[in-house]
Amino acid sequence: MAGQAVSAIPEAASAFQQAAKVTATRFWSHYLRSIMAPLFKSVGAYTESEQESHLQFMDEHIATNLGPLPNDPHSPYVVPAAIVGAPFDPSINLTSFGSGKVRFDYTVVEPIERPKEDPFSENLAREMLHKLASVVGADTRWMDSLMSSLYLSPAETDALLASMPPQLLCPPACIGMDFDGPKRTLKAYIPGVRKALATGQSSAELVLEAIRSLKPLGSKLAPAADLLAEYLANCKHDIILLLAGIDCIDPTRHKNARVKCYLHSKANSFSVVRDVMTLGGRLNDEASLKRVDILRSIWPLLLNEPEDTKQIDDDWSKPERIKEKLYTGIRYTVEMTPGKKIPETKLYMPVFQYTETTDITEKNFENTLKKLNIEWGHNGKYGEVMEAVFGKEKDYTQIFSSFSYTAGKGAYTTSYFAKPIRQ
Repeated sequence: MAGQAVSAIPEAASAFQQAAKVTATRFWSHYLRSIMAPLFKSVGAYTESEQESHLQFMDEHIATNLGPLPNDPHSPYVVPAAIVGAPFDPSINLTSFGSGKVRFDYTVVEPIERPKEDPFSENLAREMLHKLASVVGADTRWMDSLMSSLYLSPAETDALLASMPPQLLCPPACIGMDFDGPKRTLKAYIPGVRKALATGQSSAELVLEAIRSLKPLGSKLAPAADLLAEYLANCKHDIILLLAGIDCIDPTRHKNARVKCYLHSKANSFSVVRDVMTLGGRLNDEASLKRVDILRSIWPLLLNEPEDTKQIDDDWSKPERIKEKLYTGIRYTVEMTPGKKIPETKLYMPVFQYTETTDITEKNFENTLKKLNIEWGHNGKYGEVMEAVFGKEKDYTQIFSSFSYTAGKGAYTTSYFAKPIRQ
């Protein structure tokens, strides 16, 4: 009898854990649908059957990945949406032509206690990404190559466990999804910071070498990677290369397959922005220079300043509202395509740092859309979509506004927003 009682304990614990997981999944499914159902509908780019298919996909494959209930013990959410207590970043991509495209991303929510067999959740991240890749039919070669290069060996795992900085916030992966009509495209983001801490090498060296070694076509990415490496080696600003992101599509068939290097700088003066966006003047082609000129024209709106650009000196840095380390500074991407020596750059502006109300942020973004000649600014569509998703009270926070320009797309931007958790 005693033996039976002992054996029943783990069974009871397992049943409790399973019940908790079911409850959490149900909560996250409801939360996701509360955002994504009206978002898919109001954007106007998806048929009813496509909307329901995407929502069902999120019920089955995303809600299950967001961890425990938000009021239960869980590891920190390391996404921009964490500022409102959420682990999930929805967004809308808008270009000079065509309808808006819905996207989202989230980071792998690690167990509250580190399992001995997977202390940094790298195996968990592999499993999650491969399951999603199987469901959407993604190409995993670049993803696998990045993980092979940037995840830790057993010796590196032991070294980092022995010397790990307190409160290290570095999830093993961020997972993204783009929705284009009926299609779903998986995106994977793998950090270099953890391996840098374990090995003593710089994150930039590790990430760029991983890109050069990508299979297939790493050699076709090397010239752009070398250009970024040269800039970082000589840069006088506090630029950190945090991670690499890839589209999980066949790069031999899709000529627009990208590798994105994510950079971070604490500085927010336009002189630093110009330096990063041109890689210290190394990007001096027509598209790169036009990208910076257009960005300068919307800079006051991004900073929530009067639109008379003469009032903002290029060397002026605007104080941020929130000093917490996770949310400070500006993020950039340097986007590389096989066979193209000249990469493209993009800026991610933390607009929440410079406005105190959603109404102001929304008005600034609509005016930005007008300046970029994007239809949603002229016809009021952006505000209509936000109201359809979040109600007349606009219960959301716009986190980032991204900007870039290419000769093919024209000016384009993405609005990243988040809905507070209400339990």
